[in-house]
Amino acid sequence: MKYCKYHPTEAATWYCTHCDCQVCDTCTQESERGDDRYCCKCGATLESLGSAYTAEPFWERLSETFRYPLTVPVMTLIIILSAISGVLFFMPIVGAVAGLISAGILTKYSFQCLEETASGNMSPPGLSEAFSGGIIIIFKMIGLIILITAGGVGSYHYLGAGITGLLGAFVVLSIPAFLINFALTDRVLASFAPQNILRIVGAVGLPYGILIGLLLLMSSSVGLLSYMVFSGFEWASMILQSVISNFYMVVIFHLLGYVVFQYQEKLGFYARAQTGDAPVYRSEVERSRAKISVLVKEGDYEAVNRLYQKTLDRNGQDMSLNDEYFEFLMATGNKESLLEFADEYMSYKLHKGQQVQLKRIYNQVRSVITDFKPTGSEVRFTLAKDYASFGDYPAVVRLINGMHQECSDNQLLVDAYTLLREALEALGRDSMVRSCDQYLIRLKRNVSVGSI
Repeated sequence: MKYCKYHPTEAATWYCTHCDCQVCDTCTQESERGDDRYCCKCGATLESLGSAYTAEPFWERLSETFRYPLTVPVMTLIIILSAISGVLFFMPIVGAVAGLISAGILTKYSFQCLEETASGNMSPPGLSEAFSGGIIIIFKMIGLIILITAGGVGSYHYLGAGITGLLGAFVVLSIPAFLINFALTDRVLASFAPQNILRIVGAVGLPYGILIGLLLLMSSSVGLLSYMVFSGFEWASMILQSVISNFYMVVIFHLLGYVVFQYQEKLGFYARAQTGDAPVYRSEVERSRAKISVLVKEGDYEAVNRLYQKTLDRNGQDMSLNDEYFEFLMATGNKESLLEFADEYMSYKLHKGQQVQLKRIYNQVRSVITDFKPTGSEVRFTLAKDYASFGDYPAVVRLINGMHQECSDNQLLVDAYTLLREALEALGRDSMVRSCDQYLIRLKRNVSVGSI
């Protein structure tokens, strides 16, 4: 099991050959359509690890496995093939041909299910390819059965019943591994070679026994279920038995395909799960956040700062992104960038109706830049009113003093310097109060002239 370098509890799904590290889906960059994935650190194209470390164990998803064939096309195919073979069973030649064709179609489709599932497609494939090549597969299976039977007879004759019994048990236990090999290679004899069988068994390990038990349980339940439902109707029982048998066949091959999918790394390939749902594409902000998270953990704060600025240039109205960038600047103590950003950040907060946060932000910035004073007149006046309500008149003086040099809004200046006068009066600065009064007279005159 390999885990993401930046999320130690998350399974890895991508590998960067340049950085020699594994990462999860979150810690990657992708194109706008999500076609390719890139390393957040170096930008190199990543190699997919598929779902080798994220696939749910096959024994924990049995409910999904048994629901796999429950779609209209698949169930229609199963019922029609079962009905045809059941109805024509009592017609010697026609029934045999119909049974062979039906078996060929379902066998071809079942192998297709195995292959698609192994490649990560968890939805049943289309039926278009099920109607060609199935008879060839049936004849290959028949040929293999003949060879195994002949080998069993020879073994019994020359080696005795005990050895033959052991070989027979090996054959039965090898069926799942053989079917997997055959689906992947389309070669009958090579699929049954002991070394290839043991390769599958070794990759799966002890859960291979669970797989054998499930297959035996499904196989033995076919006749019992049919007898319980239609014990007195031979033709109906035969059709139902065929339906159950065909249903289980699709389930079994899907299960075998999922085993390949689950143990893909040990079998030498990688595939990603495809659920059939529309892919979810991350926005530019989400992709930037993912890269920022990686760069922060790598300690590359300059790159983080540049990325925040670039993303905010195009997504400046994203409030949470503004908040995150401010907290980042505070945490890293980047005075130059903080001084540049704090003004627009406080103006942004004011215009978004979050003036109650201005005092906290102002105090935070002053803890890093002691002589900081916002340049925005509205921000300064709003802050001054807040400080005045708490009786902090020195702060009011510090914020309002000199505002007339940067503000052209006479009415705002009247309100601000009226507040400044009150603060100066409370502080006992009589001479400054008189100067403020004279300035207010001129300001009010200007306001009166401007309103005419």
